[in-house]
Amino acid sequence: MSVTPLTIDEEFRSLIPPLSHEAYEALEDDIFNNGCKTPIVVWQNKVIDNFFHYEICQKWEIPYTVSERDFSIRAEVISWICKKQLQDLTHPEETRRFLLGKYYEMEKEIFMYEETQAGNSSHIHSCQYKIASQIGKEYHMSTSTVYKYGIYTRAIEDIAHKEPTIAAKILSGKLKVSHNNIIELSRLPKDQLHNLNSHLSERDIERISYSEMRHELQWKRLPSLPQAAKAEPQTDIPIKQTPKYDPDAELASLMLTIPSWISSIKRTLNNTNLPLVSETAKQKLKVKLHELRFVIDSALRAIEEDD
Repeated sequence: MSVTPLTIDEEFRSLIPPLSHEAYEALEDDIFNNGCKTPIVVWQNKVIDNFFHYEICQKWEIPYTVSERDFSIRAEVISWICKKQLQDLTHPEETRRFLLGKYYEMEKEIFMYEETQAGNSSHIHSCQYKIASQIGKEYHMSTSTVYKYGIYTRAIEDIAHKEPTIAAKILSGKLKVSHNNIIELSRLPKDQLHNLNSHLSERDIERISYSEMRHELQWKRLPSLPQAAKAEPQTDIPIKQTPKYDPDAELASLMLTIPSWISSIKRTLNNTNLPLVSETAKQKLKVKLHELRFVIDSALRAIEEDD
């Protein structure tokens, strides 16, 4: 038994969904009254499982036992944490998608590490489809869905880096945002995400479309008036300076690029002798085409749901 402090790694900690207030209190009462019977799992003195048990033990100076795990690299630790958390079916669907995507991303890193150690770096780019397929079988979903969750996870992490509160709301299920809109949100700069979070909090919004977000952000992006000029009447600002919102603009821009994609794919297929192409090159193309296909499928579903 020990009360010696362990290290909390924030990246590992961020992968553990929060307990409800009631569940945390029940766990605290149990540990306080009966002691900590669950070992704290660690890697290199860093907590990787049973964070809440450790937190409560530290708070009340309650002794605990430690179970050491052996991993070669951080990606193995993160993959293990994700897989362990995915066993808990009570997590919100948004959290499960994030964990699945993170699991996929870490399994790719592990594969690359092992291939590099074995001197097979030329095979690194051919692993994505195989890993996504294996995870899809493990969790009863299509390979394209695993790809999609990988993109979802990277987008959530980009949002969390700039505005953690929005990411937390999405993962908890408190803020409903579609997959495509999450990707668009991840591309916004930090100040716009901060303004958006203030807007959502002020109006207690739980579901919002990206077009509405863009409309709100266009107003938020207007430059502030100098301090001395803030007392002047707002009517002094010409109306023509107010940005005009065009809900069709983004789709119109996308439609202009699609014909070039179609033309490029057709030209490549017509000019390539596929039987002579290396397996590595074909695998790389398959990965990209799978990614393109599920993005297109996602766009079609989003449009059909809005009809």
